[in-house]
Amino acid sequence: MKKLVVKKFDASTLISNLLIVAAAVAASAPMLLGERLVLIASGAVRQGAILLQEFSVSLQKLLS
Repeated sequence: MKKLVVKKFDASTLISNLLIVAAAVAASAPMLLGERLVLIASGAVRQGAILLQEFSVSLQKLLS
């Protein structure tokens, strides 16, 4: 009679590899994007400020 062996899925190696790839992409972003990286970052900061302002206004309305 054969025994069935169930192999456990080990996600730690997959996660480790994904982190390595993400770090490599993040490190190469300035070289690949160049001047566009500044535009992307400033746009993200601008959108974050808008969201924070909208949240602040809605919080003030909720508390008043």
